[in-house]
Amino acid sequence: MKKLALVLFTLTLITSCNIEPLDSAYNQEGGGNQGGGSESADLSMSVYELDTKINVVFFGAPIETITNSELHISNNKIASGTNALSANGSPFENEDVIITRNSSGQIINDKSVNSAGVTTNETVITYTNGVVSNITYDYYDNDEDDYNYNFTYDGNIITRTEPGSTISTQFTVDGQDRVIKKESFDGEFSIQTETVAYNAAGNITSSTTTGETQSNTTYQFDDKSNPLQVIYEDNYILTFLKDDYSDEIGGQIAQFLSTNNWNGASFNGTAFNFDLEYNTAGRIKSRDIAYNFGPELSFEFNEVFSYIN
Repeated sequence: MKKLALVLFTLTLITSCNIEPLDSAYNQEGGGNQGGGSESADLSMSVYELDTKINVVFFGAPIETITNSELHISNNKIASGTNALSANGSPFENEDVIITRNSSGQIINDKSVNSAGVTTNETVITYTNGVVSNITYDYYDNDEDDYNYNFTYDGNIITRTEPGSTISTQFTVDGQDRVIKKESFDGEFSIQTETVAYNAAGNITSSTTTGETQSNTTYQFDDKSNPLQVIYEDNYILTFLKDDYSDEIGGQIAQFLSTNNWNGASFNGTAFNFDLEYNTAGRIKSRDIAYNFGPELSFEFNEVFSYIN
């Protein structure tokens, strides 16, 4: 049940911790508190909280998962985190996230340790000549979701393969190191493609998915600086390299990597507007995101932003 809940929590912050930017060797161009903290114009974050509730019907069985995540930030980088998870009203299971970086600042290990001191899952990232060459994930209670990804590079295309699997995925980046296309293949046959567009301000404008999943999403933003962008620029590429081939990337780009704060979206023509609160300096203090896709699927995301100078 716990692993299923983690799979359903597709936007969990903790699984977004073990991500890293395109290395310079690959560059194409060289809830807790109420948020807020300091009211000055300085946008240095200290804590980011994300509480999530997901209700889904899975093979006919209703499942509710609640995840309360907190990231501690130092020098605009994720330093550590905590995660508390409950499924169908069970007691919360608490875990600490431990992140290890190499001398170049690249994340090489991301593991979760429960309150008994036992490691529950671990991601190991290997680099060759400064770029990611392998990502291995081990969920210790169940090997079903373990993976071992290898990566090769050709111009602006990163290709991911997995030993024993016929599925491969290609990530295409533009001249600003932004992912603009994700395409997955079964052998030589394309099975899913997502294309992403950006505007001049650096915000994602749309993502279109064809193949096994069919979707068309457009995004809207306010005119305030997104404090998550500077934090996740340090963590850019691995959030996509380690996902499942069928996972869509548009929402992650909108929430964590766009220039301004995501405040609404339209999914296949159905519009959603989010509730954002700002402090007197105009920085975002909180954001509430709610999607209701009917009786079988709904999401609630509640974010709190705290700052220091």
